[in-house]
Amino acid sequence: MPLLNLFTASAKNRLKDPTAFILPLTEPVTVTRTEDDFLQVAWQELADRTIIYVGTNPDDLHGMVQILSVCKAREAMVAGLNTAVRHYFRLEFQGGAWDGRSLLAAERILPLQKGVNFRDAGGFYTKEGQMVRWGKLYRSGSLTRLTPSDLAYLQRLGIRLVSDFRSPEEREKHPDRLPEMPGLVERPLPMESVDRWERLRGAYAIFFRKGKLDDYLLDGYTRVVLDSNAHRIGEIFQRLADPAQLPAVLHCTAGKDRTGLVVALLLLSLGVPEETVLADYTMSNHFYAHFRKGIAAELKQVAPWGVNIDDLQDLLLVKAKTLQGALAHMRQKYGSLEGYLRNQAGVSDETIARLRQTWLVDVNELDF
Repeated sequence: MPLLNLFTASAKNRLKDPTAFILPLTEPVTVTRTEDDFLQVAWQELADRTIIYVGTNPDDLHGMVQILSVCKAREAMVAGLNTAVRHYFRLEFQGGAWDGRSLLAAERILPLQKGVNFRDAGGFYTKEGQMVRWGKLYRSGSLTRLTPSDLAYLQRLGIRLVSDFRSPEEREKHPDRLPEMPGLVERPLPMESVDRWERLRGAYAIFFRKGKLDDYLLDGYTRVVLDSNAHRIGEIFQRLADPAQLPAVLHCTAGKDRTGLVVALLLLSLGVPEETVLADYTMSNHFYAHFRKGIAAELKQVAPWGVNIDDLQDLLLVKAKTLQGALAHMRQKYGSLEGYLRNQAGVSDETIARLRQTWLVDVNELDF
């Protein structure tokens, strides 16, 4: 067998299953879209009766209309809803462990045709039992290839702020495609290294330290994002604390590293448990095939030097240990998340208080 074939076969044998890195995300209610555009609404506890309401505004519970009532069940299939519109579901439970409770849920992954890793960062519960509001923050990968229907979908979401964490070179090569909306603010916040040797360091890792790509990626999280771009993180926290700038979209190229780290810091500052934050972070592995396809085109020019896309899998995978390592670095160097935000990122206690007031809702407010 030719040497190249032997190398390729060996590389394929070393490949890891991206779904194996997705941590379980425990949510009381989930909404999942099927291939035929049905919406599966599932919940954990059995009730004598579960009444399901639907609406297009998560802040207008009274405006939701009843569509289903099921008995002794833990799921229901919903059909016939306009797929071009985002829907939210309120579930009211009668009898059983959740008697008298009302819960709000929506699709976490939005059904964009050409959007990559576009997800709602709301709906998570804090340690104190409050819920992060749905429909206020979306996280995403590239917005370069959005279709007209995707743009119309985003327009109906009422997006007011788009913050792009990519470098100027990335933005110039692959500019965002955004809906034309009055009041929409684009605020680039490039998470770049001030080290002029950064590109050389990256090239060295790719060519000569393929087995150490996890270390290279963690170094980007800590040295580049947390240490060198704390002021960028501070600005986004201040903006997200302002209701006038919501809903917002945060994104980079894949939506998994720079965006993943910033969203993790936000959720942790709101009181979402770390295990929930880690599970949400690893959901980016659902889009591994998109990441691989995107980098494959970039690698064609260096293929003659023996760089194989399979050797770079660790750059494309989203591993909980990377985020855990970044958080450990932050706590060791700055004492705590609060210490990092206050002393390094310049986020005041008043901003954190406004952030929590804006983003968190008491679950009792969902009950009738």
